[in-house]
Amino acid sequence: MSLRRLVSFWPICLLIGLPFFFLGGPGYHSARSFVSLWNLGHILYFALFTLWLRNLPLLRRPKMTALRRVAMLFILPFLVGFGIECLQFLANGRFPSSADMGHNQLGVLIALLFQRRSQYAGLHPLVLTLLQGTVLLLLLIALQPLFSALWDEHQARRQFPLLADFESPHELSRWMYPGQLQEETQIVRHGRKAARVQLSTAKYSGIALFHFPKDWRGYHWLRFSVYNPLPIPLELNARIHDSTHRQHNSRYEDRFNTQFQLQPGWNDLAISLQEVAAAPRGRGMDMANIQGFGLFVVAQKKAIALFLDHVYLEK
Repeated sequence: MSLRRLVSFWPICLLIGLPFFFLGGPGYHSARSFVSLWNLGHILYFALFTLWLRNLPLLRRPKMTALRRVAMLFILPFLVGFGIECLQFLANGRFPSSADMGHNQLGVLIALLFQRRSQYAGLHPLVLTLLQGTVLLLLLIALQPLFSALWDEHQARRQFPLLADFESPHELSRWMYPGQLQEETQIVRHGRKAARVQLSTAKYSGIALFHFPKDWRGYHWLRFSVYNPLPIPLELNARIHDSTHRQHNSRYEDRFNTQFQLQPGWNDLAISLQEVAAAPRGRGMDMANIQGFGLFVVAQKKAIALFLDHVYLEK
């Protein structure tokens, strides 16, 4: 099939793809790799959109200069992308994303620069090669979150029942609010590294493990270690919920909740998974679909940093 004939199908592909800017997509607990892959769809869509624009009669007029044509092919997709971001805000309240806009324009650059070299007869071959190399580098940077997510998801499956030991920097992205986490090499309970957890004076301040193997059947304990740098005890709250929890409006009594009194220094803590299984009122916890494990403090007078290490399941 010739390229020209193939291009004739692109309007249909673009129309089919357009609703996915507003419908579907990753959910709250979706895998990081799926989120990254979905976001990369902007690159593909706008590359195809630019190739379709390039073949419109309006942009193929003989009197139009090459510079003006390239400018139009860069600006028009930008305006369309910005319009989509604004419509997303009106449709579902999602704020415009600079990352999505960047992916859009990267797709445009790929479509513009990777054509037959005869299209750039007036451009020095070395300049074109440098531009293409720059775009390929930008594409690799855009793909990096996907590669990192796939790698750590593979590692999480391989390490299970270890949930987090913080020996790899990718493990921090397994947690909600990863900006509150930093690698720690001095205060360590197990291995070479731990995680420094920054907590604020908000009413509830904490972190939550979101990305991990979900099937906890056959295990009896969740164990983890927390270092309290204060000279006095500190109350630490823990919670665990399954995939059904959100269907019950995330009620307090529909999940497992407990408190620990952290003594100064390292505390080796354990949660009975038998108690977790029986925790939701009126039903049993779905231990094959555990979806979140959270640690938090309540209304601290001063911001503090705790240290977390060696989170794992035990039979």
